[in-house]
Amino acid sequence: MQEIGFDILGDLNLSPNDSFNWENKQTSLYCILTGNISSNVRTIAQTLIHLSKIYQGVFYVPGMLEYESADSVPERLQQLIEIAQAIPNVCMLHQHVAVIDGVAITGINGWSNVGNNHTIENILETVARHEDTYYLRTSISKLQRHLDVKKIIVVSNAVPHADLYFKENPGYIEDQTPLCDVLDADTEHKVSHWLFGTYDKPVDTYLGNINYMNNPRPVNAPYWPKRLTILI
Repeated sequence: MQEIGFDILGDLNLSPNDSFNWENKQTSLYCILTGNISSNVRTIAQTLIHLSKIYQGVFYVPGMLEYESADSVPERLQQLIEIAQAIPNVCMLHQHVAVIDGVAITGINGWSNVGNNHTIENILETVARHEDTYYLRTSISKLQRHLDVKKIIVVSNAVPHADLYFKENPGYIEDQTPLCDVLDADTEHKVSHWLFGTYDKPVDTYLGNINYMNNPRPVNAPYWPKRLTILI
């Protein structure tokens, strides 16, 4: 049996003046970033470069925060893709699948704060959420037939189920179809973990047979990776 480890990081919420040093904190060869690094593009790039020197692989899903300062969501997404492509060891997980030693990692943003507000911005985000959901369902379905894939890790910036807010549900949750509804495509039960961002309290719990985990950076407190170990 083979063991594969990942360090989970997320919701760093860095400003350009923040210091972020991850040297000697890593516990694994790989890390997974669940989004919300910063709204500042230069800070995002610097953080990814820093982590790429520490890990053999950095798997990154952009969060809502990355789009806060953007004039256009598609333009910012393309900018983030180009940044990730230019940095060795960094893999952009936006609607993408990476496979390591039998473990598939697939990721989306998920657009967490989409509600029943009919502004142009909200409508565009609702469309983006539906596109992400469709991609994730299709991706999980295709991976069922992939003989080399034994387990699947799903990564989203959005919280996949209202129960993971532990009764602190934001108002917009009532207007959303839970992202985890895509799991009906997991017919071979390959999805073992769902990593997510956005929620500011640490979570490591099971809903059904799936382990849901996050690792938000606390304010004014030490921050460490949360290790995820997969046995193949």
